[in-house]
Amino acid sequence: MKLYLAKSQRPGKLVEGTKLRKELEGQPILNACVLDYLLAHPELIPEEWKGKTVLFWGTIYHDLHDNLVVRYLYWEDNGWCWKIRWLGGCFSGSNPAAVLAA
Repeated sequence: MKLYLAKSQRPGKLVEGTKLRKELEGQPILNACVLDYLLAHPELIPEEWKGKTVLFWGTIYHDLHDNLVVRYLYWEDNGWCWKIRWLGGCFSGSNPAAVLAA
């Protein structure tokens, strides 16, 4: 398991989520089941993930307003949490995808 940034996420650049999703096609992205497993076993989450919003693009949801969203993992205060991110929003270099390590 490692973090992956798409070319469009270079420092100082922003990319819209639906475009980023297409750019991630073909990458070994992890799904939300892995996010849930990591929350149950936080000792497995790498320390260097703190300060980032790590997205699990393998599972896309519809929210209550039928918007497409993706779940992400982040460190808050003294523990790991998750939230959702709207695909219509912008993503930067601090929003890497969780992928399977080769």
